[in-house]
Amino acid sequence: MIQHTRNRWRASGVSLIEVLIGLVVLGILGLMAVPSWAEFQERQRLKAAAETLAGSLNLARSEALAQQQFAYVQLSGQSGERWCYAVATTPNCDCQAGCEAIQRVEGQSWSGVTLSSTSRKVFRFNWKNGSATGANGTATFIGAQSGQRLCVVLSNLGRVRITTSKQKPVPGYTQDAGCS
Repeated sequence: MIQHTRNRWRASGVSLIEVLIGLVVLGILGLMAVPSWAEFQERQRLKAAAETLAGSLNLARSEALAQQQFAYVQLSGQSGERWCYAVATTPNCDCQAGCEAIQRVEGQSWSGVTLSSTSRKVFRFNWKNGSATGANGTATFIGAQSGQRLCVVLSNLGRVRITTSKQKPVPGYTQDAGCS
């Protein structure tokens, strides 16, 4: 009778070897997830940078209409992680100037995201109808590790949209051959 109770007790427990095997399996699964997690974080920073610029362009447009004067978004520091821009109602007010800006944004907030190129350094919005005066404009953001690209596109009418490249697309955005 005593032996039967001992065997039942041993059968219901977990041995140290089984616990160690379980920990090793969990460790291997965790190591496999690290690269995916790093890519996910970079993609989130890339999306945040592009969405913030799109929001700032829309802010400049609404400020131009509300204040009945031109509004500007001036970019600085292309081709690197040390980029910035400012939204202002005065021309030549970039993120480094000592002028009064409505909004200043530093690219250092999104490590690993570069502002690779822009078709224009200054985006100007007309106070009469909110249109973007001049030519269409595009700003391209790139994730340093993944190489994924998001392009913030501004039309002459003042419409802002975000597209992604066809080579390494970011899910959730329209693919565009012009975003390369």
